[in-house]
Amino acid sequence: MNEDGESYLKERISITLPILNISVPCNTTCIMTSKYKHLLSIENFKAQLEILDSLINLIEDKIYTLRYEIEDKFSHYKANINIDNLVYAIYKMIEEGGNMVLGEKIYFGNKEVAYGDYTVLIGFHSLVEKIVKTDSNIRSLCDEIRYLSESTWEHFDKNIRRSLNES
Repeated sequence: MNEDGESYLKERISITLPILNISVPCNTTCIMTSKYKHLLSIENFKAQLEILDSLINLIEDKIYTLRYEIEDKFSHYKANINIDNLVYAIYKMIEEGGNMVLGEKIYFGNKEVAYGDYTVLIGFHSLVEKIVKTDSNIRSLCDEIRYLSESTWEHFDKNIRRSLNES
């Protein structure tokens, strides 16, 4: 393996997926705009990146499906909802735990999720809790997203590393 291949593997450059802010390895588009673009001339490396691209596209599709499902469940609420922050909050609550803070506004960490009439926010908060605990479809989508995003790093560590070692 050449120095650039070693440097690329050590640097572990990544991109952040929308809404959920999940870090995955740099895809083909990202590599094309990096100092490692010449590595794309290695056929096996390029082929492994294409597999990574497919995985990332699948994750993004699942993220947008999750967003659609959650948006649909909350469409009747008369609160001002930041749907992307709500999707992020529900994903994090399912996959890592944590709670929303209910006051004049609802926050998850530093992200404002919703604001509006307090009695509406109480119902909103209850629905979030119910979804996090019992909605098997939402939970399954979150688990798939987590699993697939972890598999991108496994692919990087095994297959992309091997493709550079063999070049």
